Amino acid sequence: MPIINIVKCDGCGLCVRVCPTKALELRDQKALVAHPEVCDYIGLCEAVCPKHAISRPFEIVIVQNKD
Repeated sequence: MPIINIVKCDGCGLCVRVCPTKALELRDQKALVAHPEVCDYIGLCEAVCPKHAISRPFEIVIVQNKD
Protein backbone atom coordinates (compact mmCIF):
# COMPACT_ATOMS: atom_id res chain seq x y z
CA MET A 1 0.00 0.00 0.00
CA PRO A 2 1.34 3.46 -0.81
CA ILE A 3 2.46 5.57 2.11
CA ILE A 4 1.49 9.24 2.05
CA ASN A 5 3.57 11.72 4.00
CA ILE A 6 0.91 14.18 5.15
CA VAL A 7 3.55 16.78 6.03
CA LYS A 8 4.70 16.90 2.40
CA CYS A 9 1.21 16.51 0.87
CA ASP A 10 -0.24 19.86 -0.22
CA GLY A 11 -3.66 18.45 -1.10
CA CYS A 12 -3.45 19.16 -4.83
CA GLY A 13 -5.42 16.00 -5.62
CA LEU A 14 -3.39 14.86 -8.62
CA CYS A 15 -2.89 11.42 -7.09
CA VAL A 16 -6.62 11.06 -6.47
CA ARG A 17 -7.43 11.96 -10.07
CA VAL A 18 -4.99 9.47 -11.64
CA CYS A 19 -5.79 6.50 -9.41
CA PRO A 20 -7.69 4.06 -11.68
CA THR A 21 -9.15 2.09 -8.77
CA LYS A 22 -10.23 5.11 -6.70
CA ALA A 23 -8.23 3.88 -3.71
CA LEU A 24 -7.25 7.44 -2.79
CA GLU A 25 -9.39 10.28 -1.47
CA LEU A 26 -8.82 13.81 -0.22
CA ARG A 27 -9.81 14.40 3.39
CA ASP A 28 -9.07 17.59 5.26
CA GLN A 29 -7.08 18.75 2.21
CA LYS A 30 -4.69 15.77 2.41
CA ALA A 31 -4.48 12.60 0.31
CA LEU A 32 -5.44 9.39 2.04
CA VAL A 33 -5.44 5.71 1.02
CA ALA A 34 -9.12 5.32 1.86
CA HIS A 35 -9.64 1.98 0.12
CA PRO A 36 -6.39 -0.04 0.34
CA GLU A 37 -8.20 -3.23 -0.63
CA VAL A 38 -8.66 -1.96 -4.20
CA CYS A 39 -5.16 -0.52 -4.70
CA ASP A 40 -3.43 -2.19 -7.67
CA TYR A 41 -0.03 -0.83 -6.55
CA ILE A 42 0.86 0.42 -10.03
CA GLY A 43 2.40 3.69 -8.86
CA LEU A 44 0.63 6.37 -10.87
CA CYS A 45 -0.03 8.26 -7.65
CA GLU A 46 3.65 8.25 -6.74
CA ALA A 47 4.68 9.31 -10.25
CA VAL A 48 2.42 12.39 -10.42
CA CYS A 49 2.97 13.74 -6.91
CA PRO A 50 4.81 17.06 -7.31
CA LYS A 51 5.79 17.08 -3.62
CA HIS A 52 7.14 13.50 -3.59
CA ALA A 53 4.80 12.80 -0.69
CA ILE A 54 3.94 9.26 -1.83
CA SER A 55 6.17 6.23 -1.59
CA ARG A 56 5.54 2.58 -2.27
CA PRO A 57 7.56 0.32 -0.04
CA PHE A 58 8.30 -3.08 -1.43
CA GLU A 59 9.04 -6.48 -0.07
CA ILE A 60 12.04 -8.47 -1.27
CA VAL A 61 11.14 -12.06 -1.97
CA ILE A 62 13.72 -14.77 -2.61
CA VAL A 63 12.50 -17.69 -4.67
CA GLN A 64 14.42 -20.93 -4.56
CA ASN A 65 14.60 -23.26 -7.54
CA LYS A 66 12.99 -26.61 -7.03
CA ASP A 67 15.47 -28.90 -8.80
